[in-house]
Amino acid sequence: MKNIILPTDFSANAKNAANYAMALFKEEECKFIVLNAFGTDSATNSMLLQAAHPAYEAARANSQNSLKEFVEDLSSSDTGEYHSFETVSIYNYLARAVNELIKAHDIYMVVMGTQGATGAKERWFGSNTVTVMESGFKCPVLVIPESAGIKVPQEIVFTTSLKRPYRMRDIAPLTELAKKHKSIVRILHAQDKEPDEEQQHNKTVLTERLSGVEIFYHTLTNMNTEMAVQCFVESRGDIDMIAMVNRKHSLFNSMIRRPVARSLGYHTRIPLLVMNRL
Repeated sequence: MKNIILPTDFSANAKNAANYAMALFKEEECKFIVLNAFGTDSATNSMLLQAAHPAYEAARANSQNSLKEFVEDLSSSDTGEYHSFETVSIYNYLARAVNELIKAHDIYMVVMGTQGATGAKERWFGSNTVTVMESGFKCPVLVIPESAGIKVPQEIVFTTSLKRPYRMRDIAPLTELAKKHKSIVRILHAQDKEPDEEQQHNKTVLTERLSGVEIFYHTLTNMNTEMAVQCFVESRGDIDMIAMVNRKHSLFNSMIRRPVARSLGYHTRIPLLVMNRL
């Protein structure tokens, strides 16, 4: 059975992400852990939100009641006999709450929505979704934009620099999804020069790792990875999901360039699967 975390703030966007997850794993035995991390985004002084304090109790009761209604709404749809739900209400920051659940349970994936950001908001305020996506959890994070429809992926673009060989576990979620839905995986490599010997070797390894999946290689030159993905997706018009393996960046690198995962998390209009290399 797959344990899947569905963070929610009870918005339409969160419900869309939950419905997407239910469709993606239709006819698979899954327990959806519906999580609401409450209190930390409130204007109420966090020092007051402690166990037994009236403000804390009110916030917790509201969270629990809203979770019950949210799950009842999900359960009323065609979930089938394979899906079950559990609700968790935690007073904490979302990323920390997700991490607690991952440590306590064998979590297969986190699926959550995002509204994106532009301009000054993007520069100065990171969304909860991007924070979770960059946290480097043991399980992958699937980000569902608010504009995404409920559609299983027929074509997935997997972006890679081919600078490192992938282990089976690094791309296992991609392989499983592609095989389950018979998806085509289009491997996109953005570069300024011909692949060197090491990259050619890593390409061979990647092909072997994706055995049983229909794959195609594509190369775009003279552009960074984010631009390459955006141009590729827009030019084709039939891509249903973007996938990538995220690595933790050093402090120096994070200062001089924005990680690709963060950038795609703000700008993508189709689901984004982030698999963390640990």
